[in-house]
Amino acid sequence: MDDRIYEEFCKVFPDLDVSLLSEDQLKSPESKALWRDFCNKFSEELEDYNLATLFRLDASKAYDEHNTCVVPRIQFLALEIARNRRGDNKPEVLRQLQ
Repeated sequence: MDDRIYEEFCKVFPDLDVSLLSEDQLKSPESKALWRDFCNKFSEELEDYNLATLFRLDASKAYDEHNTCVVPRIQFLALEIARNRRGDNKPEVLRQLQ
């Protein structure tokens, strides 16, 4: 499933830098339209695909009130899979966040 999510993510958002995002990049009217179409592609194959999930905007920082926003589960998965595959969630960085 990760491969399919990442492949679709790269098609729809080929130039999106996932290491540092703003809420506007995720929730502006233009972005919402793209994300809505992306998310709906997984409605049949991913349980709770639209469940509200906390997402870190800056991959180099921990979860806190200034670095989080709520996104649908499939959006969280797509962004975190991309971060993992692109090296933004390196183990040494994640250890520092604890």
